[in-house]
Amino acid sequence: MEKVKKLPDEDIEFSNVQSVGNETKSRKIEHVKVALNVDVQYKLLTTMFNDVTLLPNGKEVDIDTIKTEAKFLRKNITAPIFVSGMTGGDQRVGKINYDIARAVSELKLPMGVGSQRAMIEDKNVVETYAVKREYDVILLGNIGAAQAINYKVEQIVDMLSKIDADALCIHTNPAQEIAQPEGDIKFKGALEAIERLADNLDQKVIVKEVGNGISKEVAKRLAQTNIYGMDTGGAGGTNWVAIELYRAGKSGEYKHIFKEWGLSTAQSLLEIKSEFNGFVTATGGIRTGLDLVKAVVLGADACGIATPIIQAQSTGGSDGIKSYLNNLIYDFKLEMAKLGVSDIQELKGIKYNLSGSLYRIVQQRLYNKPLVEYL
Repeated sequence: MEKVKKLPDEDIEFSNVQSVGNETKSRKIEHVKVALNVDVQYKLLTTMFNDVTLLPNGKEVDIDTIKTEAKFLRKNITAPIFVSGMTGGDQRVGKINYDIARAVSELKLPMGVGSQRAMIEDKNVVETYAVKREYDVILLGNIGAAQAINYKVEQIVDMLSKIDADALCIHTNPAQEIAQPEGDIKFKGALEAIERLADNLDQKVIVKEVGNGISKEVAKRLAQTNIYGMDTGGAGGTNWVAIELYRAGKSGEYKHIFKEWGLSTAQSLLEIKSEFNGFVTATGGIRTGLDLVKAVVLGADACGIATPIIQAQSTGGSDGIKSYLNNLIYDFKLEMAKLGVSDIQELKGIKYNLSGSLYRIVQQRLYNKPLVEYL
């Protein structure tokens, strides 16, 4: 498979989306190009992890004895880290999934693939997702809730079986779909589709957002289904609305119509935990060992990384990904040593303080205290 190259901004060229023979495949390539070459990170909204202060427990630990092992889908993994699903569906981006798979199989970490809608539409692109044919990995399948409305359970079963997926991520992305030139903005029936899949699939189902976070109201409704887990997909990292607006505008004018909307990763994590006792992962702007530590302390069972992985792949292939993840795990260990914790279970027990906007939001949203008390 041909490797996607990192092109300079001025070389990004898009076909007219209204006339592309296979819009889904074309969109996959455009997403990767924009993510690699355009600054589409959130500018105003942050993860809000800066409003979280961790309190060391006073225990002395030797960094060489710290254990980062965690559980993911009830399987052992090296650290509470996974590569969040990003792409697939075209030979030019399929290479990315295989580079990721090679790296995470060696490190014993899970990975996801991007939306598998493309392989439902075109069986010839199955191989761009089917990394388990070559690598032993915990693999997360992926489909959009808006698309799942129109697919039969049998189609999803077949989609997952073709890549031997261990679980299905159903992504909810109304903001992205609205901004997307060819987006599917018919959302009615999404919850019913999620319920149907959670009730009928052998694989576990995880519902995730795509950069705008899950609120406690949404989490409460999802908690009444048979899903296994939720992923914050919070604001603070890559802004998928910005990506779609860039694709729509195809020029620098997109900078004037950026839309920043949603819940930060930290807020979404706390809101989900207030309503849901299942498996919870945090994605959205996770960049450092300190981000990882804070997310785990706030209740995350694992953290997903996306954009830094695709950037590492673009310059160093599989070895670049492996190097990035090894450095991240070591950084994670250093932060654990600062807190005086020897393993993930101890880390989950670390005390913390909230301040700033996150503190005020938590007081209002989770404890129903009026805003006037904080003015």
